[in-house]
Amino acid sequence: MKKILIVDDEKSFLLSLTDGLSTHSDKFQILTAENGREAVNVLRSASVDLLVTDLKLPEMNGFELLAWTSRHQPQLPVIVMSAFGTPEIEARLEKLDALQFLEKPLDIQMLEEGIFNGLNAGGKSFIRGITLATFLQLMKVEKKNCTLKISNGDLSAYLYVYKGELIDAEYGELTGLEAALEIVSWSDAEIEMDGICRRQEDVIQLTMEHLLIEAFKRKDEATELVNLALAGLDDQVDGFLDGLSKVEAPVEAPVDEKLKQLVKILSRLISVLEYTIFDQKSVVLNKNSGKCSLSEIDPASFDYLLTSLAADLSLGPYRFVTFNSTSRYRYLLFYFQQYGVLLKLKPGTQPQPVIKEIEQLMSR
Repeated sequence: MKKILIVDDEKSFLLSLTDGLSTHSDKFQILTAENGREAVNVLRSASVDLLVTDLKLPEMNGFELLAWTSRHQPQLPVIVMSAFGTPEIEARLEKLDALQFLEKPLDIQMLEEGIFNGLNAGGKSFIRGITLATFLQLMKVEKKNCTLKISNGDLSAYLYVYKGELIDAEYGELTGLEAALEIVSWSDAEIEMDGICRRQEDVIQLTMEHLLIEAFKRKDEATELVNLALAGLDDQVDGFLDGLSKVEAPVEAPVDEKLKQLVKILSRLISVLEYTIFDQKSVVLNKNSGKCSLSEIDPASFDYLLTSLAADLSLGPYRFVTFNSTSRYRYLLFYFQQYGVLLKLKPGTQPQPVIKEIEQLMSR
């Protein structure tokens, strides 16, 4: 029997949906979760055929849940319960492999129709999985701040979103608008979300709607060029098609074994209460399970202040920094190879032995 997972933090709402859909108990089973973390646990333990989720969730919000499904279950059909954006963007997204959006308060008949569409549509469904363009439109609707690390095979890029608008982007040598237009057109993107926008200046200066429209326009023009060549209507693009046939398919990005080893070590150290691991762009790569207060701290701000201070005093580059809170907890920021590591330590813990222990365990 098919399984439908519905995620919402209102128990009464979940009960009413479960009761309203009980007439279809011979066709599918309803599973529920009250936050994103519960939903991930269900998705890991059960074979779910369709996800229905709100965006405003405790512990792990709906955006983080969608980013998780993008990485781990990209073929999972998804329905988002939220107000949408402009009709023009909605019409364009429906042409792609976008989500289905249902506005709350929810019409049970509309939900039933969406569920059956999702279960029966197969690989050509317009609600199959989540695209990057759809995710960005959700950012716009909810006016979110975040940094997104986008992966497409062995390609990686960064998008910086402030109050729902894309203000900067990085992809290889490209930055700003040109990088954003290239990244947004990726169709098989994996999304990792960091809840802080780690840029301040708006270098793109284009609304999300216009940015997406321009990206779709470029993609449509590229598709038209390929179609012309395939039809044999333009001799000038024959060489372009020959080049396309020689391009190798992107290989799957390798698993970062060092990161896995570092996470394993940090999770087992008795002296470490919480941890967050950043990449060289100060984007969160991993953090401890459960509550983590460290992921909201931007290590780049420490880098700027400490590097400037060290230069003024001719001290050379700093190795680590510690600071204490009024609650007697000690915090430690240091860098290990390509990773930035921020730790919350037990009161009284000395930082240098902790760093030394981590380095020794990583060298084994």
